Amino acid sequence: MSKKTTITKLPRVRPVTSSSASKQLDLLTFVSNDSLNVSTLNKVRRISSARSPKPVNKSRANTLPLSVDRSKTFKNFISGESNQRARECVRRLFESPNDGASVIYINALSGLGKSHLLYACANELFAKYDSPIRYFHGKEFIYGPSPKEESIPSVVFIDDIDEITSDSGIQNEFCRRFDYLKRSGVKIVMAGSILPKNMKMAIPKYSSRVGGALVEKICKIDRDLALKIIDNLVILNRFELSNDVKELLADCFHYHVYGLESAVLKLKSYSDTFGKAVDIKTALEELKLLGPVLDSQINSKKIILRVCELYKVEFEEIFSRNRKKECAFARHLCMYILRERNGLSLARIATLFNRDHTSVIYGINKIIATIESDSSLKKTIHDIV
Repeated sequence: MSKKTTITKLPRVRPVTSSSASKQLDLLTFVSNDSLNVSTLNKVRRISSARSPKPVNKSRANTLPLSVDRSKTFKNFISGESNQRARECVRRLFESPNDGASVIYINALSGLGKSHLLYACANELFAKYDSPIRYFHGKEFIYGPSPKEESIPSVVFIDDIDEITSDSGIQNEFCRRFDYLKRSGVKIVMAGSILPKNMKMAIPKYSSRVGGALVEKICKIDRDLALKIIDNLVILNRFELSNDVKELLADCFHYHVYGLESAVLKLKSYSDTFGKAVDIKTALEELKLLGPVLDSQINSKKIILRVCELYKVEFEEIFSRNRKKECAFARHLCMYILRERNGLSLARIATLFNRDHTSVIYGINKIIATIESDSSLKKTIHDIV
């Protein structure tokens, strides 16, 4: 019986095309020692390395947090009497990092520059020392990674700290993290709009931590500082304003930087739209939308400020329910001048001072009676107007 011969079928060989041949040759060039002399390869490597760009310097060991506004620096922070102490307190932190208070609290109302100071300090520390820093806004400090879970920074900034007083649980967590940072030698810089002693919802443990800080207050913008800020805004926006319009803005919107900036941009928009310079009459007309106490004859806010300055009364107290003799008299005098000299209606004055029209009539009549018995008040009113 004859044996069967098994025929193994060979795989079909595809024809070699020019492209596949070149790929195979390229592959062989890299895997075969015989395809290229070793000395030739070394020579090629030397040539390629000589032509390659120089290695890039190593990046910083630390990175600046994304929450830090890089545009806010000490160079563009306009300082004056109202914010000078707070500015110098924060500046000392990066000029002498190992000296000074370990916990700082900057207190100011919105728009007075407390966040600008914190940003400026963070930027300076990073640029000068490459310091590892952390920057939090309010509750971010509570909900962010625990300090034990990440590298210990040299400085921690906590802005809008008022948010943390909303809940006792959040305050307890704040105290836990605060204590850990302080034990680790970390400097803590906080900012908020409420003084520690006035935080009514704060638990005792939280009050003791925040209250133990070096507190520096940024006061309201005074007239000189307001004019400096206006000059800076005009330059930044490539815009021209006459001195009398600048003085009007300083008198009307000096409460915070946002108001001044809004007023300057409003007038710039008018000038760009109509191609005209802004005079005092145009400014009064355009700025009516930004402030309910502006009128076409005399600026009402300027009158109120002059009365406050003369009788040593805080501006906010004029509009409050404070019934102290000096405050009530100043309020009634404002009502009288706005009515008799400025021509405001009783309804508008009542709205301005958040009172009913009968209270306004009562206040005006009190001043009329005082003028009849004290003629010197007439001269005082003339000097104010």
